[in-house]
Formats: sequence, structure tokens, C-alpha cells
Amino acid sequence: MATITDVSRLAKVSKATVSRVLTGSRGVREESREAVLKAVESLNYRPNIFAQSLAREYSNQVAVLIRDADAGQLSAYLPQFTRAIQAMELELVIGFASQSEQLAEQLERFSQLNPVATIVFGPCPEQMLGPRTIVIGAGEQSIRYDYTFACESALRYLLSQGHRQVAIWLDDDEEQVSEELLAGYRQALQNQSLPFNRELVIHGQHGSEQSLLELLNRYLPFTALLVRRDGDAAVAIRLLREFNIAVPGEVSLMSLEDSPLAVQLSPPLTCIHYPIAELFDAALDKLAQVLHKQAHHDNALLRGRLVIRQSVSKAN
Repeated sequence: MATITDVSRLAKVSKATVSRVLTGSRGVREESREAVLKAVESLNYRPNIFAQSLAREYSNQVAVLIRDADAGQLSAYLPQFTRAIQAMELELVIGFASQSEQLAEQLERFSQLNPVATIVFGPCPEQMLGPRTIVIGAGEQSIRYDYTFACESALRYLLSQGHRQVAIWLDDDEEQVSEELLAGYRQALQNQSLPFNRELVIHGQHGSEQSLLELLNRYLPFTALLVRRDGDAAVAIRLLREFNIAVPGEVSLMSLEDSPLAVQLSPPLTCIHYPIAELFDAALDKLAQVLHKQAHHDNALLRGRLVIRQSVSKAN
């Protein structure tokens, strides 16, 4: 009887790609899709239990942990991801956490389920990583997104528009990501021989306006603000308007997310697009490696791209 491995070999694609084709998921090149379908027909393949190669002591569950701040952006892709997991004849268990303490608690609950793999969207402390933990976001052991490049690219664009006093809002709950963002911020300034002003770096929790209020109360001039998430941009737009500060007339605004919210705000946000679809695909590839006990390949380093809308104008 043909297996999914036979199909992937004949079609010369990964097992995760085979799974996405069979579930009708997006993100597959047409030539790959056609190769898979031809291989399925040639081998008379019928999906069987994808996880048969796993040791029996593991459950048939895949645990997925999502930070509350990322839930909105990830929700659009969860149905597609769920279908791909179900095609492997596995069950998806989803948990949410807002802070690091809750992250540890949720991972402990997942460990009691003994899942075949745990997928964490967002940074995860190394001491919490198990042998079957797949992390998406930041860190050497994760499917990495290049936050440093994203922040450097955003600041480079703002500098090209004449902005020299750019504030950046960092999230206290994601220390590792904040460090990478700050590295990109510093690098962009250094490349333009501009000084680094620590007073323009504000820290706070996602969605909290307190940090931005403190920045405004310093009476420190800034002409642009860079935030991690679109939700923070929404908070900034509202607060700046309450202070009669026009966006982008007086303060330009950029986000490093580009969720569906970005185009709903007024003005629509200029962003560095966070490649969530590609990260989901990479997670499926990693999961296939875990299921088939394959050696893990080097972690990919994914990068965002600039999306220009109306929230940035040239500095006066």
C-alpha cells in the first residue's frame, strides 16, 4: 500500500506539501500541486494514519500555543492549518497565553496530554523547550522571523522620508523580540551616522497606552512612531488624536505586523508585512519531520516586506 512518503518522493516535494495539496490549502505552487496529484493517481494512494511511525507512547494530538496578542492575525490561517493537521489524522489542541507565566502554565498542561508535538507561535524561553517543541518567531532553535531586519527596514524607510526623531514602542512581555527589534533600530541609525536617543525608546505591555502617554509627557519632539503590532498602532492613533496630533501630518506611524486591521485604520497603516502564511507552512514542514523522525534541517530565517499605505508622510 502506498504511503505519503511514496507520494512525496515521486512528486519530489515535502510531505507537508502533499498534505496541503490533499486538503486544498493555499500556498502551493501549481507545478507542485500537479506533481502531487499525478503521484497520488499513479500510486493509487489513499490517506492512512499519518502518525503510524510515531512511538506508541505519544498521543495523536498536536498542541498549539498562541499568545493573545497574536490571536487576531493568526485566526485567519487556523482553519487551513487545522485541515492540514486533520489530513495527518491528528487532533489539534489550541491554548492561549497572555504573559510568560501563563505560557509556562499552558506548556505544563500540554505536557500532560503527551502530544506528538507542541507548536508555539511566538518566542519561548529555551528552558521550556522540549524535544518535540516547534517554536515560531525568535530564537536560535525556532523557525525564525528576522525581527532585526524588519525593524531596520522600517526605520530605513522612515529615514528616507526625512524623519530623524523616530520613537519605537517595545513590548515588555517579549524580551527576546524587543532585543532584536532594538538591534535593527540601532543599526539603521548607525548606517546613517545618526545618534541613538534612549529617550525615544518606550517599553510597555501590548495595548497599553501608559507608555505612549509617558513619551508625550516628556515633551520630547518626535516625528514618527514605530510599533510592533497593528493593535498598538490603533491605540497610538486614538491617543495622538486626543492630544490634537495629526497622523501622518505631525507624526507618521508604522507597524511591524500588517494584519487585517492595518487597512481598516484611518489612515491605513504602512507596515513591514509579517509573513504568517510562510511561517505556518514552515511549521507544517517541521511537524512532518517530527512525525517521521527525520533529522531537523537548518531553521529558515524568514523576512518581511515593506507595504506602503497612508500613515507615513514626509517630515516637515
